Amino acid sequence: MRLRKGLRFDQIRAWSAEISLNLFSLEEYLQSRNVLYFLSLEREVQTGEMIERALGMGQKVFVPIVDREAGELKITGLPGLDIEFDAGPYGIREPARSFWDLVSPEVLDCIVAPGLAFDLRGGRIGYGAGYFDDLFLKVNPKAHRLAVAFDFQVLDSVPQTERDVNVEVIVTDKRVLRCKC
Repeated sequence: MRLRKGLRFDQIRAWSAEISLNLFSLEEYLQSRNVLYFLSLEREVQTGEMIERALGMGQKVFVPIVDREAGELKITGLPGLDIEFDAGPYGIREPARSFWDLVSPEVLDCIVAPGLAFDLRGGRIGYGAGYFDDLFLKVNPKAHRLAVAFDFQVLDSVPQTERDVNVEVIVTDKRVLRCKC
């Protein structure tokens, strides 16, 4: 977390561009039609250009909406990045309510997830609420669970509990890791 906070914005943009190139080279990603992206915070991998490219390729893009009361993520379609957004819980940008088009997580065939740290087996440390772990259990079991991260976020191992759900592939600015879940 400390390393990420120290990144310059030009470095974040450059590494995010490399991650995008690696992501869009994956066959399982390219075959996906309904892709969930997270809307990035400023010190995360930047997903805006990825979302624009996905929409341009004809993929349907979805984003999560944090429902704190229910303790879960709701899923809405995202027509583009030129809509109105509001600050949701935790300061995460969400489409304004008038743009919500809620769908079941079962429509997703690919999830591009964030995280603080990852390991070579696909272990993921998120932000502590377990929202993505729960979402992974609600999607079609054939849906691809991908993560995007800066390469320094990949460690030999990260602590895991029985509640954690691993990702299948970690895409970084330097490599694509197919995890041994």
